[in-house]
Amino acid sequence: MNALKTDKIKKSLTNKGFVEYDTHHCYFWLHVNGERKAIFTFYSHSAKECGDPLLNHMAKQLKLSRRQFDELIDCALSKEAYVKILRDNDNL
Repeated sequence: MNALKTDKIKKSLTNKGFVEYDTHHCYFWLHVNGERKAIFTFYSHSAKECGDPLLNHMAKQLKLSRRQFDELIDCALSKEAYVKILRDNDNL
């Protein structure tokens, strides 16, 4: 797999209903119907791109396989489809 630019990750996650919380890291919490859910991920402020180990960890935090995570970031997986995956797996 390839590294992904943090700008691309941020744009994709915010387009899918995640809200950025800027603390000592860049945290992204999923919001559904205006309510913050217990689904989140983060990366360091200093990161310009994320490599495979971090991307695998982010996928796990978001309750996705790495392939699904890549689809979420590449916009092949919509917010609605992502929420359905979470609900189908009792993660939401």
